[in-house]
Amino acid sequence: MKKTRIALYLLTLIIALSVACKQSETKLQPVELTREHMCQVCGMIIVDFPGAKAQIHYKKGKYDTFCSTLDMFLFYLQPDRPKDITAIYVNDMGKADMEHPVNLWTDATKAFYVYGGDVMGPMGEAMIPFSELKDAAAYIKQHGGKLIAFNDVTMDMLRPH
Repeated sequence: MKKTRIALYLLTLIIALSVACKQSETKLQPVELTREHMCQVCGMIIVDFPGAKAQIHYKKGKYDTFCSTLDMFLFYLQPDRPKDITAIYVNDMGKADMEHPVNLWTDATKAFYVYGGDVMGPMGEAMIPFSELKDAAAYIKQHGGKLIAFNDVTMDMLRPH
C-alpha cells in the first residue's frame, strides 16, 4: 500500500513538472499596442506613426515594443540582445491598414518581408511584413522592393543609404 502511494505521488509529480515545462515553452501572445507603448529603440509613441509595428516577448512575461520593423531588427541584430526571447511578432500588412495597423499579428520569424520600394517607414527604409507570400508579391508589384526572409536581414540593410 505504501509503495503504491509513493508511486502515485511520483507519477503526479512527473505529470505536474511536464505540464509546467510545456507551459513555459508556450509562446506568449502579442499585446495590442496603445498610447502607453513606446519604442524600445527610439522612444516614440508607437501608435502615433503609420506602418508595421513589432514586439519581442521574453520567457518571464516581459516584452519590448517597436515603432517599426526596422527598429525591431536594429534591436534584434545587436550582439548583446536578450537571450531569453520566446516570440517575435509583426503586423501582417497583407491584412492590416498601412496607416494604423491594429492587431493582426504574425510570427516575425516566419513572415515574408519586402525591403525597399516606394514606401518609407517611420524610421527610414521600410521592411514590410506579410504572413502570406501572395500578399508580399502583390505589394512588390505595386510598390517595388525585393522579397527577403527574417534570417536574411542584415545591419547593412538597416543603415541609411
